[in-house]
Amino acid sequence: MMNINGNGNLNNIGKKQSQNPSNKERICWGEDLSVKILLTSFRFLFLKFDPENRNSFLLRCEDTLQKEFLTALYAFLRILEQEKTEKQTVSLSLASRQSDSVDAFNHLFTLFSGGITLRHILDESLFAALLALTEKEMDKEKDLRSFSDATTFSGLCIKHAFHFAEKLVSLLQSYPSSLKNDCSFLPGRLLPADDPVLLSHSFFCRSTPQAAAMELFARRKKQDIFESSRVFRYRKGLFTPSRLPSIRKLEEFYGCSEAKRIIGNHLAAFSTGKHNIPLLISGLPGLGKTQLTIAHILADPTLTLILPAPEDLEEGLETLIHFLESRKEKKFVIFFDDMDVRNINWYYFRTFIGGSFSLPENQLAIIASNYTFPPNVSSRGRSFVFPLFDEIRCQEMIGDMFLAKGMTHVSPDLLSVIASDYVETFGQKEFDELSPRTLARYLELFLTDQVKRKRLLEFSKGEIITRPDPLIFHEQNVRLMRALYGEDAIKELRESQLPQERS
Repeated sequence: MMNINGNGNLNNIGKKQSQNPSNKERICWGEDLSVKILLTSFRFLFLKFDPENRNSFLLRCEDTLQKEFLTALYAFLRILEQEKTEKQTVSLSLASRQSDSVDAFNHLFTLFSGGITLRHILDESLFAALLALTEKEMDKEKDLRSFSDATTFSGLCIKHAFHFAEKLVSLLQSYPSSLKNDCSFLPGRLLPADDPVLLSHSFFCRSTPQAAAMELFARRKKQDIFESSRVFRYRKGLFTPSRLPSIRKLEEFYGCSEAKRIIGNHLAAFSTGKHNIPLLISGLPGLGKTQLTIAHILADPTLTLILPAPEDLEEGLETLIHFLESRKEKKFVIFFDDMDVRNINWYYFRTFIGGSFSLPENQLAIIASNYTFPPNVSSRGRSFVFPLFDEIRCQEMIGDMFLAKGMTHVSPDLLSVIASDYVETFGQKEFDELSPRTLARYLELFLTDQVKRKRLLEFSKGEIITRPDPLIFHEQNVRLMRALYGEDAIKELRESQLPQERS
């Protein structure tokens, strides 16, 4: 029997065995150029150079069923070409031991069962080949008429596909009858098969190049991973679609007005094509750097969020940038979150993102850190430092919550009472920090607790109004800053507050 190479290498397929049949009943082929033409189109559409051996070829496709079909088809065409070129005879005897085109034909039509037809495999194989051949053309060519124009490379590929399907169906349909020649009976070695007739229903036998171009674009969009989601984690060259259910909607973020304005305007400028200057965000933990940034990105349907691993800010950065650059129809925000800027090799950032080597226009880099960025990095982007969380911003955040719920006239005394209760809740160890993060949790509970709402409302109408203690906020900020930045940061904080105390 013929040699079928399962690894996709087709170099030795189609070579006939040298055994000489003893049966006298044979059919002799005349010269036919259609097989040579088919083989030319086959090599153009389905074969590529083997990177490990430049003298050999591999199949382009990755699908197992398509590989089986194309391997068997190539074997049939090669054997048939050899028989026609050398005018070799084909034995019609059931006792024949020689592997010839009849064996290859039988193998081709007995490959699949269970509803999988050769017509379907033929169409899928041709579309897979066209997608691989025209991938770069699809990225830059959006005009379907130009894409299917035979004077362009993409149009030439489509023309090859239609020509190949037409010639192949004709050959497979005529092959059984060609075996009869001078014989008055159907050769017993040829297995019965109805598929040659059904192959005429192939997409490439009944459609047009324009329809094929439309189908290619639809398939490309369907198989593009970036069509499956707007959020991806990136690890070691792999993109994984992700969900971020813990991220609140932008309208559910209370307070942080300055941060909202700066982050929102920066992303809007990128989304509208004005600039893609890196945005460098810093501040103490719990201030909302991550949540607010991601909420803004998700609020813009034109943006796709990429969440790389911290190490990809270094050696993996170039690979990531080049891959995303090929998807010019998309806009990507590459968000490096919670970075320890003290231990990063900034060479790759300065080379591929900051300075004169700016990112491609379809990419924006945002880096968030608890630490201050070094001067040679902050100078290459726009820096924003989240302000410290104190009793003033605490009450502003509570007031913003009431505004979001449609309550425009809330007394300052009620805001003060609620803020004081939040601080007291922190003192009772229900929260481990005073921050917008824990205040957001407190407000979620407040909105669902009707008894607490009524009680605090009554307190706000009393003669004595409790105020949140600013010293507690100050102590918490000092504790965090000392842990993260050391004593020098505490000195800077005290010096910055002296003018306020004097005034």
